[in-house]
Amino acid sequence: MKLHYFHGRGPLRELVLTRRDRRVELHVKNVGGEIWALVAMSGSDERQPERQRCQGPYHSAAQAEAALRGVAGTLLGQSYEAQPGEHAVWSVSAQRLARTIRKDRDANAGDYQFDPDQHEPIG
Repeated sequence: MKLHYFHGRGPLRELVLTRRDRRVELHVKNVGGEIWALVAMSGSDERQPERQRCQGPYHSAAQAEAALRGVAGTLLGQSYEAQPGEHAVWSVSAQRLARTIRKDRDANAGDYQFDPDQHEPIG
């Protein structure tokens, strides 16, 4: 098993990988508060992304970055090459997709409290 590390002074919030004419962009996006998402998009170099996937929510940027590193390591094992200096071109699309996690989270948010005096007797 090969381990791949991406070093740098700052956090790793996006990474571009390529294989022939295919491009994969990995983005770590904040979706509100301390909730983060990992967005992966792939497609032809000269078009909009054809496939997209969103993972999360993560409760810290470090968790989302660890997921990014894991996905990147898998892709490197499939003959993709990291292009750490290349500009990510699908960043706006990635933010839009990441917002779906916030919408899903907000739809499922609730305040659930059990009040033992407000129950119906069984039976």
